Amino acid sequence: MLKIIAGQLQATKGSARCHGRVALLQLGLGFDPELTGLENIKYSRLLQNLTDDYKQIVDFVRDFSELGDFINYPVKTYSSGMYSRLAFATAIAGDPDILIADEVLAVGDMNFSQKCLAKMREFKERGKTVVLVTHDIGAVKNFCDHAVWLNEGKVISSGSATMVAEEFRNFMLYGVVSLLSHDQAASVESDQVTAGSSEGGLRPDWIIPNKSRRTVSVGKVAFCGYRYVDPLNQRAMASLQPGEQVGLEIELCFLEPVEIGSFAFTLHDRSGNIAVHLNSEFFDGKPVAGSGGQTMTARFVFDVPPLADGDYSISFGCSDRSGSLVEKYDYDSTIEIHHPKSPATDRQGGYVVIPCAKFEVDNNV
Repeated sequence: MLKIIAGQLQATKGSARCHGRVALLQLGLGFDPELTGLENIKYSRLLQNLTDDYKQIVDFVRDFSELGDFINYPVKTYSSGMYSRLAFATAIAGDPDILIADEVLAVGDMNFSQKCLAKMREFKERGKTVVLVTHDIGAVKNFCDHAVWLNEGKVISSGSATMVAEEFRNFMLYGVVSLLSHDQAASVESDQVTAGSSEGGLRPDWIIPNKSRRTVSVGKVAFCGYRYVDPLNQRAMASLQPGEQVGLEIELCFLEPVEIGSFAFTLHDRSGNIAVHLNSEFFDGKPVAGSGGQTMTARFVFDVPPLADGDYSISFGCSDRSGSLVEKYDYDSTIEIHHPKSPATDRQGGYVVIPCAKFEVDNNV
């Protein structure tokens, strides 16, 4: 679709109308690895039939990309981050009317990514069109006005960026469960293990762990599902707000007799850093024993800490009385933590949003 908008491919059905010059920013597109960065700038301009103000363009790319003398080196010697710098600077050098950025900001250092986003915001404020292709839900919600969710070439949802981003996030969290038939959902670990409520079958608000995320298993137990709930009314929670109380319920199915000494879970930020960790041993959790075929629910109830807005992935596991891991999943799914929306939240930085006990201004005479 991007290449159709950019005029590089012809649509088999329908049409795309663009008003103004289009710049397609896509890693691996258009650069000759044998040529230097400087030569590729000139080559790129020639391909677009843009030959005016070449020296001015080169000066801009050199300054914006911050490549320094490396701009005179062959592109094949560049790291992916350096390539990204050259690609972005070259794409915006001619001040296009439409900028298409295809996942390119996922590569490179944070400072340059922020510099690129600032430039894209400048484009947007000047009335230009920016088409951002990304899996970063936060970027969609914070930067975009309109979003289209595509899956296997089909439009799944189209509308306000906030709405579509939320639908996509919920699909990533619960899509596996929603796509399962009733019979499939009732059988998680094996045909002999039934997960969920006493009525039989996993309730639709439970998340089925992704087996590819299982890092430890000794075959004695199986995590069959988990969910975030409001402790007062037991309603499932699709997102969390700092300060509110939440219950994390984890369903455990016993495959053979074993005594569980502790349960634990961790919430990680996008970089994998530990943001929250709770272990039942920390607050005198007692060992529990189970026999084959038995189902048990472990429940953590806690206040959501004042973490910065974003998606946090969960890891969870359990150990026997000796402390040896019995079953563990890493980075299984994500949950969004967000503060109540206000003009200030968009400007809030930092890893933790610290509650301010008092703020005042003294008028000095």
